[in-house]
Amino acid sequence: MNERITPNLDSQDYKTFQISAPKETHQRPASCAEVDCDMAEHGWQMKIDLGTELGQKQAYYIKHHSGRRYVVVEQRDGLVTLNFPGGQECFREHSVSVERDPNFLVKGGDWRGNPLNTPTRVHTRPEHWVEEFAENQDRLKTAIERG
Repeated sequence: MNERITPNLDSQDYKTFQISAPKETHQRPASCAEVDCDMAEHGWQMKIDLGTELGQKQAYYIKHHSGRRYVVVEQRDGLVTLNFPGGQECFREHSVSVERDPNFLVKGGDWRGNPLNTPTRVHTRPEHWVEEFAENQDRLKTAIERG
């Protein structure tokens, strides 16, 4: 179901303004300590199904390569429960933001497309992006008022 308002103009008359901070360029891997990971501090439990290929790979990795301390709490019907005490890195992939300005983008068209194939412009200064946004709003208002 499309809940968008039908625009008054064609898609080529619009611009899309976007601020983005992609994970690839604006975040970096982080340790448990950097993100105050509760599991690393207090410990965690993990259940592994040894009847599956994934479970067998997990168990092998934990036992032979992870370097994590653990205790087998329960093992029944192919399921094993491991208890990992606190004070060690968990298995999650943590990340933190990098001190970096976001990308200020202006794209041609709107959600319906970019029929003129207008290349995306990247503003290096946020105030220029804001200025272009304001100018675009005035241009659209004038075009709609003129019909």
